[in-house]
Amino acid sequence: MAEIAEGDGPKGTFDAQHLKAIHGHIFQDIYEWAGHTRDESPVVDGQRVEPIGNLSKGGTSFLHGSRIEMGLDEAFRPIRNPEILRGSSGEQFAEIAGKVLAELNYVHPFREGNGRAQEAMLASIGREYGHEVDFTVITKPRMIDASIATTNEPSSPAMKHIFEDAIDPNRQEAIRAAFVDLEMRGENAFEHNVRTARPGEQISGQVLGHDIRVASLVTDHGIVAVDRADLPERLPDDDTVITFTARSDFSRLSRPDQVRNADNPPVERMSP
Repeated sequence: MAEIAEGDGPKGTFDAQHLKAIHGHIFQDIYEWAGHTRDESPVVDGQRVEPIGNLSKGGTSFLHGSRIEMGLDEAFRPIRNPEILRGSSGEQFAEIAGKVLAELNYVHPFREGNGRAQEAMLASIGREYGHEVDFTVITKPRMIDASIATTNEPSSPAMKHIFEDAIDPNRQEAIRAAFVDLEMRGENAFEHNVRTARPGEQISGQVLGHDIRVASLVTDHGIVAVDRADLPERLPDDDTVITFTARSDFSRLSRPDQVRNADNPPVERMSP
């Protein structure tokens, strides 16, 4: 996995064969069937195993095994022409990458290890076209929720928002600040759905923590990190619910007067 993250993994043309090669590379020392999709019959412990047709997890059903080849072809359709990503903006990349990952999640081509292989694949695609994808700020509950949302409603922007957060250093900082707030409360941050707010989004929640740059709120749908400038100057010192409309795209955090350095050190985060 580390080799792939550094760009030293299997090379390919970002298609089904490339995904299989990545899966095989990651899991070669764990599964005899690494690199084989679940519609295949690889040999395991000297015995040929049967393909897996029906597959479901947590109440979500995935594409039938007999249609995996077709499903993978459809999943990679948005990037079949590699030029479509060349020179792409962050928003354009997030839109396309979100569609690819949403489809791959539904196809669920491997018996196990789908998430790691797919994330490695999308990170490789991002690197090839100038977008560093950092999945360390994307928690498992958030990825599961996004997968369910896009399976139930393909037009859901949930997966696009994941990539917007994963490629934007300012949004990454905001999410990591929310992680700190959770940890200060004795919570495991990676057991929560943690995301950033979108401009124009109305948010209601209780302030979890804040400093002069970023605040985090507990909402009915998880933890939301927001630009502190979007909130009232005076925040409640208890669990009062506040409602506001997010305005920032977090670009303010990278302005010269906002960047943290020796003359502008980090400020201790506060909680109600």
